[in-house]
Amino acid sequence: MRQRFRSIRGRSMARRRGENGRLQLAPEQLRWIGWIAAVVLIAGIALIVRVLGGNGDGTAVDPEATPSASAGPAAIAFGTALDPATGAVAADALTSTFVAGQTFAYSLDPTASLPAAIYVEVVRTAGGPEEVVQAAATDGEQALPDGSTTIAFDVGVDALFAAFGAGTYEMTIYLDPTEAPIGVGTFTLSAPTSPSGSASPSS
Repeated sequence: MRQRFRSIRGRSMARRRGENGRLQLAPEQLRWIGWIAAVVLIAGIALIVRVLGGNGDGTAVDPEATPSASAGPAAIAFGTALDPATGAVAADALTSTFVAGQTFAYSLDPTASLPAAIYVEVVRTAGGPEEVVQAAATDGEQALPDGSTTIAFDVGVDALFAAFGAGTYEMTIYLDPTEAPIGVGTFTLSAPTSPSGSASPSS
């Protein structure tokens, strides 16, 4: 009995891998299984993208879409002078607050080709009744001068005081008043103050 027990224990300790019923695969077979699993995984991902759509929400990807297409309107630059070289507001003249006697200038880089005209809406947002003081569709059309290289205009601040009065305004620029705007910005017409520190009445 002692001899048989030793014999059985010896066989148990010396049992090789694969003799317990599990399948043993050669290295080449393991490589093939790995490749097949990778192909199945890639095909599954491609199928999911195709079903859900290129953007993951059921909508197709537009190959011509650019980041700027969904970035919203660009910022309008305001200042007291236009740069003769670029046609845009001069870098050293940038400001969004204007007082009587200055020049009011603004510019906006065109998103594509330079248009023949733009439509400008101006809305008072503070410093007076909140209202549209210049409607884009009715009195906001502005033709670009011949030879223009960018969207830019300038006018005396006194003319704006006469037309709008003092206050803070939001300007919105359109290529077409029925479509989305291409530019937006805020500026302030600051009324002069009297020696006592109170603002003088605006026209």
